[in-house]
Amino acid sequence: MRSRLSPVTAGAAAGLALVLTLSAAQTAAAAGQTWRDVSPTTGAGSILRDVESSGTTAWAVGGVLGTGKSPETLLAVRWTGRGWERSVLPAEHGRLLDVSGGAHGQPWAAGAETLTTAEGQSSHALLVSRQHGSWRRAALPLPATATDSGLDALDTTADGQVWAYGWYATEEGGGNILFHRDTAGTWTTLPADTGLNWVDSIEAGEDGTLTATGDGISRFDGRSWARQALPDDNTVLAGIEIRSAHDIWAVGFHPDEELWRRPAIMRFDGKSWREIPAPQETGQLYDIAFDGSGRPVIVGETADTAVDEDGDYVLTRDRSGAFTRTESPSGAGYLYGASTDRSGRVWSVGGAAGAVGGVSPAAYAGLRG
Repeated sequence: MRSRLSPVTAGAAAGLALVLTLSAAQTAAAAGQTWRDVSPTTGAGSILRDVESSGTTAWAVGGVLGTGKSPETLLAVRWTGRGWERSVLPAEHGRLLDVSGGAHGQPWAAGAETLTTAEGQSSHALLVSRQHGSWRRAALPLPATATDSGLDALDTTADGQVWAYGWYATEEGGGNILFHRDTAGTWTTLPADTGLNWVDSIEAGEDGTLTATGDGISRFDGRSWARQALPDDNTVLAGIEIRSAHDIWAVGFHPDEELWRRPAIMRFDGKSWREIPAPQETGQLYDIAFDGSGRPVIVGETADTAVDEDGDYVLTRDRSGAFTRTESPSGAGYLYGASTDRSGRVWSVGGAAGAVGGVSPAAYAGLRG
């Protein structure tokens, strides 16, 4: 699951006074990594924010930055086995933040559509699903008084259930909202008071619970949310992966006065959350996937060019079990999403190397294994 935390900027990177270098062992390991650059050709200013694999197919979503006053253009691409094919969507402008596999390999994607009128621009929650070879818009039960809205997080299950978490604004105020689609296709709204200030990702467990990440972690038992106790309350979390009810992982960062942001890895054992040691260097983590051997692969970005010149940041475990930064996918810049396919290969997407002012020159997609 994926992540949409604010990307680092060139100004923030320039403000870091760190001198961190790869060790000889790390350099040798990085040279032998097995990432393959399979980036789509989607034009300058395009970025992929999430990826989901289903069988031999992968879907990736994001947007293409507009020029001048032109809004961002929605972007969804499908891996055909030989390359990426761009999809036609039921809306033109806006951004997609999250994609999930859905039942029978039919994906869902969530974000917001940008509407332009004489009065200006507004945002409208957008949820689309792939049916019979085309993307179709879902009619969500938004409040009738909503003037702006958007979706930040999405998850689906193999039996056809869908959850989408977002926000809405009215002239009087607004709030957060959680939509649920049952196996019969009926939409309802569920309690959305997570106890977090914002939600970045949600994931459903086999036991019917939901886990949400943001400025902390919260869990939903079907009736109410309970914010989780973490080893460090000053933790921002993004990607989440539920391996079982007794094995849940979440990744993100700790704010740090010296390093700006340093990696954070949390793991739940069914009773409590504990922190897994990570490198003490500048980096923030966006997503986590597990390869065919069950080994975690965590992706993100760094603002320190001494850590990685292109900004990509990948953590894997070494022989001792410690998380280390030994892989640097060729052509990659900031990495925002990760997913594992049926063959155990790990996909990752984001922006290409060479970002200027925090803006990636093109979309990036990489395949590991």
